[in-house]
Amino acid sequence: MRTALITGAGRGIGRAAAVRLAREGYRLGLLARTVADLEQVAGTVEREGGEALALPGSVTDQETLAGAGERLAAASGRIDALVNCAGIGSFAPVEATDPEEWRRILEVNLTGTFLACRAALPWMLDREGTHIVNVISIAGKVAFPNSGAYCASKWGALGFTRVLAAEVRERGVRVTALCPGSVATPFWDRIEHSVDVSRMLKPERVADAIWTILSQPADVSIDELELMPPAGVL
Repeated sequence: MRTALITGAGRGIGRAAAVRLAREGYRLGLLARTVADLEQVAGTVEREGGEALALPGSVTDQETLAGAGERLAAASGRIDALVNCAGIGSFAPVEATDPEEWRRILEVNLTGTFLACRAALPWMLDREGTHIVNVISIAGKVAFPNSGAYCASKWGALGFTRVLAAEVRERGVRVTALCPGSVATPFWDRIEHSVDVSRMLKPERVADAIWTILSQPADVSIDELELMPPAGVL
């Protein structure tokens, strides 16, 4: 049985990815900050016939991430895939952006991605068929007004992902940057401006793309994938 660690697994894309990979027979380590969300997702995974280990914690905590990797590897003997879905955001023009909010967004979206990869790599390097999927955003490639902190974190995460791919390619780890457009998740619940989530991608479609990436044969690497709603970025 293949094993995957998913960050941000409590809601949105992370939750959808957990359900999708459970259906494909993965044993899952689910990491998120909210215990109630984790328990709900773990229960769904088990009803789908999968196995889930709930790992409460934040991607900003290096010790928590290291412990999560160790617990999952101890339970399964391996980590085949890491799927980084944890992310936060807020929107304001640069002159109105609170420096503390700037730091918080970069800490989760950029540093958290780095820390999760660093924690999982010891269990993945020089092992056949391992894969890291960093779910970033089209905001890592397109400049959106009033999104300075969010775009900066995502541009950084995309650059980091490309560097990581170059470093570990020869050691058997495939690394993919998945850049979706707007996705209908609880992310938008905290946004003051009205948005039409009905025109966005469903989390399940992003989860399908994650499975497409992970299911490629060993002689194929999808280094980067953009996934858009039919109407465009939104």
